[in-house]
Amino acid sequence: MKDFVIPLVIAVIGLAATGLGALVGARATRFGAERNAETVRRQVQDQAAVEHGHWLRQQRLNTYESFLEAWDECLRITQASAAVHDPDSTGLEDLREAAGRMAERARRIALLGPEEVTRTAEELTATMQEDVAVSTRFIEVAQAATAAVDSRAVPADAVADATEEYRQRTEQLGELMRSYRDQGRSLRDLDGHPLLGEVVRTIEQYRHASREARGALEENLAHLSGTVEEASAMVDVLTRNKQARELSRERFTSAVRQTLGTPPMTE
Repeated sequence: MKDFVIPLVIAVIGLAATGLGALVGARATRFGAERNAETVRRQVQDQAAVEHGHWLRQQRLNTYESFLEAWDECLRITQASAAVHDPDSTGLEDLREAAGRMAERARRIALLGPEEVTRTAEELTATMQEDVAVSTRFIEVAQAATAAVDSRAVPADAVADATEEYRQRTEQLGELMRSYRDQGRSLRDLDGHPLLGEVVRTIEQYRHASREARGALEENLAHLSGTVEEASAMVDVLTRNKQARELSRERFTSAVRQTLGTPPMTE
């Protein structure tokens, strides 16, 4: 019996060892395959991240450059308008379109990021669009003031004509009075003379023309004074925006340099 049991036990042990070895081998093979698959997966992810990073960096670079092009275009238009000292609707429309392109590209920057670049781009755009609104208002105010002054023009010719006629009548009256004195006649004899009526008429005409001129002048001064005050406030806004844009542009370019110099895949 022992002779039978011992070989049987040995056979069972050998079979178990063989099965265990096969199981361990299979598990080792599976583990190696999983590790290889994980390595391949990570390599694919890393490569995708690198490619996406390059793509994002190029997209940002193109968008930042196009934004600055629109910004520089706005500067050229405003400088050209300032050089001629004659704002008009044509130049303003060009500025409005350029500012619109700035806003469009700022929205694209908001999609691509990062936050600091987006914020400074939006600040630059906001001040430029406010300049467009202020410039539009300035032209409207200037045109309204011009129309008001034209509609209430100072009657300078009427005053000059009345003054000249009054001067002529008084000279005629002086000659008439000297003639009466030379003749030994009393100046009372001038009562009822037609020339006296003409002199009185020219005096009233002069007074009327002067009142009209003074009234027109006062109204025009009131219009112009209001226009100057509003224009002064507009200039303050434009000056403040110009200073703000100088700071915003510095922050924008600094943020852009930092963004483009940092690997975007880590974001």
